[in-house]
Amino acid sequence: MKSGVAKTCCLLILLICICPFYQQVLAQKRDKLLADTHIGYYMPSAVTGPVSLDFKGIVSDFLYLKISTFLGGKVIAKEMMDEKQAKLIYNAADIITDLDPWFWDAYLMGEMILAWDFKRVDLANKLLHKAIKYRTWDFNPFYYLGFNYFYFLKDNGNGAKYLMEASKLSGSPSYLPRLATRLSIYQNQFEPAIVFLEELLRTTQNQTLKKQLEIRLKTLVILSHLEKKVKKFKKVHGVFPEKIKDLLSRGFIDKIPEDPYGGKFFILENGRVFTTSKMRIYHRKDKS
Repeated sequence: MKSGVAKTCCLLILLICICPFYQQVLAQKRDKLLADTHIGYYMPSAVTGPVSLDFKGIVSDFLYLKISTFLGGKVIAKEMMDEKQAKLIYNAADIITDLDPWFWDAYLMGEMILAWDFKRVDLANKLLHKAIKYRTWDFNPFYYLGFNYFYFLKDNGNGAKYLMEASKLSGSPSYLPRLATRLSIYQNQFEPAIVFLEELLRTTQNQTLKKQLEIRLKTLVILSHLEKKVKKFKKVHGVFPEKIKDLLSRGFIDKIPEDPYGGKFFILENGRVFTTSKMRIYHRKDKS
């Protein structure tokens, strides 16, 4: 009996001695994580979670702020990033949402940067499906999935399906069923995208994302306006104009608009209008 008590006392003494040391090691690792400022460096959530101890929410907020600041600096300085950094941004958003699976702003950041700037809709959708798993009450993940399928993947069927799922959840915009119906008849037109971005601007609080949304919305409005003029040109002359300059010389537009992304607008043989920038800010070069 005394032997058992003695062993128990020894174990308790050992734990008392070890625990502070173990906590100190974890605290040091956590401080290293928070002190690191390089966007290319990240710890997997399997490490970040235990290191964060009871401060997962604080660490996730810090990492989100760190990435938002990094991206905001790129936008302000008009600096460009390599394609490989799309995966780094995805990993960062994935780690943040592992620490806090209900952190919507982190999902939204991944959606906006990955889908729009890097055209990595697969990674953006992966984050949104993760959001659906945890944010079971929220219409937003379905909403963004619907738009991604329609606008980027040209899949009107799935686009309409996800928007209808979003419309079933409380707090969803009343126009969603109508927009879902429109998706079934539009063929990659700009109008639904404009409606979508206008709603995002109305509800988004993140100033970095707002700046990007404003640029994208302005560009889409220009593209939509030019396409309408191209259609009017064909109605009058029987053929599509070959160049944007043709719209100017025939009096359909007063001036050739500038692309907010720095590219040049051009007309395809089918009358669609696009821009050489492909509405991208962050890419050093376009391999496509």
